[in-house]
Amino acid sequence: MFLVLAAVTALFSYDGTLRPGQTLTIRDVNGSVRVRTGDRLSIRATKRAERSDPNAVAIRVDQRSNGIIVCVRYPPQANRGCDEPGTQMNDNNDTSVAFVVTVPHGIVLDASSVNGEVDVVNDGPTSASTVNGTVRVEGRDVQRATTVNGSVTVDVLDRSRGSLVASTVNGSIDVTLPHGTGLSVDANTVTGDINAPGMDVRRPKYGPGASLNGTLGDGARHLSLHTTNGSITLH
Repeated sequence: MFLVLAAVTALFSYDGTLRPGQTLTIRDVNGSVRVRTGDRLSIRATKRAERSDPNAVAIRVDQRSNGIIVCVRYPPQANRGCDEPGTQMNDNNDTSVAFVVTVPHGIVLDASSVNGEVDVVNDGPTSASTVNGTVRVEGRDVQRATTVNGSVTVDVLDRSRGSLVASTVNGSIDVTLPHGTGLSVDANTVTGDINAPGMDVRRPKYGPGASLNGTLGDGARHLSLHTTNGSITLH
């Protein structure tokens, strides 16, 4: 005789207001985060569990002086605010939370998960991170894109000044910038290669790995790109 456990889901929705320059912070734990730019703030989430009660897991939306923070809280700390101390995860609760978010133009976005991919398109300053999963970011001002186990893909749409930090341990880094962007690049990989047309990539005489420290054009945008097990590509 086999016991079949059916997944249980619970839905969450929030509609609010953010002005250009304000910040939306998203803190997931187990699950994906997908963000796109639109006309207003819309947060939708699906809580899914195989053996736990997803309704016991809280999605908090807290106001800050500079915007809004959204977080996932597991019991017994489900009633705590996002900025209150406490462990976010409960090992006895297998609920995952998948976010689908629409943000208004010009907001500052900081989106993260722990176990899950983060996929973001935003036209304001953007940071995205996870621990186990891929990170993909597209925008005019991508400032940080990091993971530990997974690849990082960044598409920067604006040639203006700024800086980008992209890093992973186990995965590749792929960065695309507009034609003619001036770059100052600090990049290295331990076991992979670096593909950066027009720039001087250093490779050890013996063994794997590569590094790059150089400037292209006026060097207006600084890139800091680091992986351990994977390659780095600049387009």
